[in-house]
Amino acid sequence: MRIFQVDAFTTSRFSGNPATVILDADGSGDATLAAIAREYAHAETAFVLAANAADHDLRVRFFNARKEAPFVGHATVAAHAVLLALGRRRFGLCRQQSGTGIIEVGAIEQDAGLSAPTPLIEFRQTVPELDEPLPLKTTLRVAEALRLAGAALHAELPARVARKGGTRLLVPAASARALDGLAPNHETLQEIGRELGVEGFFVFAAERGAAAIGTQSRMFCPALGIPEDPVSGNAHAMLAAYLFEQKLIDGDGAAFVGRQGSQVGRPGQVYVRLDVDRGRLCGVWIGGAATIVSEGRLVEDIR
Repeated sequence: MRIFQVDAFTTSRFSGNPATVILDADGSGDATLAAIAREYAHAETAFVLAANAADHDLRVRFFNARKEAPFVGHATVAAHAVLLALGRRRFGLCRQQSGTGIIEVGAIEQDAGLSAPTPLIEFRQTVPELDEPLPLKTTLRVAEALRLAGAALHAELPARVARKGGTRLLVPAASARALDGLAPNHETLQEIGRELGVEGFFVFAAERGAAAIGTQSRMFCPALGIPEDPVSGNAHAMLAAYLFEQKLIDGDGAAFVGRQGSQVGRPGQVYVRLDVDRGRLCGVWIGGAATIVSEGRLVEDIR
């Protein structure tokens, strides 16, 4: 088996979100895949496997140190960056079968209109579900647990729970500066998370520049054993649905760049495109670059 350490949602090594990519694991049992993932417990592991039906081009299974996950966005970006670098896939669309079904994963050779790095790997997500706005009293409890002053919450945008695979509470801050001072009480967040039925807390600030909106964010998932996630593709799909519903972004082809991870020393960028048809959000494209940090091989058991 070939093993690659890859940093996703970045063009620079030692930044973005790390993932392990394993090739040539076909024929290995679930226990072996899980054991390998535990060996590389610092990152999610993506196992790239051959297709087993005509409706897809390849399969990818995702494991972390505790269990198998149906889909992992940053590890998908990492896996396809490796395949592209090795010539195992071409530019254009590739059909990937994973635990959530078959999705299209694109490899873009030219700039996608967001001043994005190339090659850019992107995948299409179906539209996340959004709950009704959280009551202000509950939002203030969350802010206190995050050590975010009530005055630093956005005055008009509500906190809302988003559901897409996992569940995240989206908490809008008044400015990106407010994110730097967050010092969450993880025990309290877990308690609130159990009450609300959410696994993580995605705090963001949306700011409009001269030409487009951009976002800064941080995400805390203590219930999943992740004190702070450096860069999350799935959460940015949730954020896209939120910004669309709040009418901060609209129209087919609308896009923004989400920045995350600087506070933990792993800055990354997520390139987000909205798929809108007749005023209805139909899907979200999540994209990013990736850089291969190291390569190795899993040796056969020597007796």
